[in-house]
Amino acid sequence: MLVLGLDTSESPGSVALMDDAGLAVERSLPEPFRHAECLLPTVEILLQECGRTRDDIARICVNLGPGSFTGLRIGLATAKGMSQARGIELVGVDGMAAYRERAGAAERVCVVIASRRDLVYARWFSGAKPRTETVMMRVSEVAERLQAETRPLCVVGSAAQRVVALAGSASRAVLGPENALCPSALAVARVGAALRADRLYEVEPMYVEPILA
Repeated sequence: MLVLGLDTSESPGSVALMDDAGLAVERSLPEPFRHAECLLPTVEILLQECGRTRDDIARICVNLGPGSFTGLRIGLATAKGMSQARGIELVGVDGMAAYRERAGAAERVCVVIASRRDLVYARWFSGAKPRTETVMMRVSEVAERLQAETRPLCVVGSAAQRVVALAGSASRAVLGPENALCPSALAVARVGAALRADRLYEVEPMYVEPILA
């Protein structure tokens, strides 16, 4: 089964293809914050490079967020359009789970995604299972929680370097693999390939509002 992954939750966006025979390729969009113009042309380029066509795609997996409001809408609209036009399975993927997938075998993981100004999206995992809901917090608040950790904690996501640096060397938090510090359509595809297909009308972006004192 050929799976197409789409991630326009942050900048840069990316697209990916994977199948059961070992294909696993990813390509970044050529222009930051120009997802609407670049997404479909980049999909076509990747298909051509792999000797495939849109008719070969059996499933589309798209990052539902959290992330950029506009980026998420563009990615989902593209995924829904392709799914409806060609009868392709559609799967919406939690972006936090996609980052967690790239953390590998780490037992305790914190995913931290950059938002606006001094805010980030954060979620904690034990193994593959989330320990918390996805919340929006100040960078300083996440750093304080990392400082309070008494056991090793792997931190991944686009804001991971920032919060780990602020937490300081005394923290038990450590940065995850380099490829887990930026969004990945291939991770979205890998997570989505294992999920049940969604109904087209039920798939909506995940928006998280700040809960601030």
